[in-house]
Amino acid sequence: MSFEFTKMSGAGNDFIVLDSTGNPGSRGPSPDFIARVCRRGLGVGADGLLELLPPRDGEAFRMSYFNSDGGRASMCGNGARCICSFAFSLGLVKMGEPFDFTSDSGLHHGLVLTPGSSRIWLTEPATSFLKKPLDLGITIPVSLVDTGVPHAVVIRDRLDDGTFERMAPLLRRHPETGPAGANADWVMVRPDGSLSLRTFERGVEGETLACGTGAVAAVLVCLETLPGFRLPASVQVASGLSLTVGRDERGFWLSGEARAVYRGVLLPENGAEA
Repeated sequence: MSFEFTKMSGAGNDFIVLDSTGNPGSRGPSPDFIARVCRRGLGVGADGLLELLPPRDGEAFRMSYFNSDGGRASMCGNGARCICSFAFSLGLVKMGEPFDFTSDSGLHHGLVLTPGSSRIWLTEPATSFLKKPLDLGITIPVSLVDTGVPHAVVIRDRLDDGTFERMAPLLRRHPETGPAGANADWVMVRPDGSLSLRTFERGVEGETLACGTGAVAAVLVCLETLPGFRLPASVQVASGLSLTVGRDERGFWLSGEARAVYRGVLLPENGAEA
């Protein structure tokens, strides 16, 4: 049996997207299958896998998200924006008209801005600050933010001084971030007031070219710790593209590129039957 998929990019976060709207009882592909197809060089290659599912309670659709290691995650900001654009390509939502959808983290609002960009509103984030800096070879202050998935945010003057490469993997698994750990975000405020962001993602276990929930987490920490920081805020990610984070009566929102790159068919000899 062949296996059809769409490859999408959300400002550099790349995903394999499956249309399961005709299969309301889908439990998703197996973790082993997801890990194989997401592996770069030997599979399609992606930061994660998204599954579009039919609605249950009046929303436009449901989404499931799986990290590239095969594990299920509650939310992915750029993935959610990509699946909104994917739903638009299938005619499930209309451009310029807000809609509701759900992930494992709860109810979200979405808006397709153009055929290649979208906005989502996240569930209300929760922020906490560790009472003492963490020792990661050097002592650094860390802010913990849950924007649907947990993030450990570090504000730095530079992102190219080697501390990210050395310390982000340690922070990702630090006991203070919780039993499952957290994504580790290094953030720098640029002279024009925008942010630069690098993220080490759990489940990928490496740096990704973008992280949507990380961008919101970084902005939230800057709002609470840096006097004069204002919204909306532009966040340049490792791909060189930028995401925009703002807030309105619906909560924090995230906008940016969300486009289909190509569509393909995975052949049975590559594990499509799994």
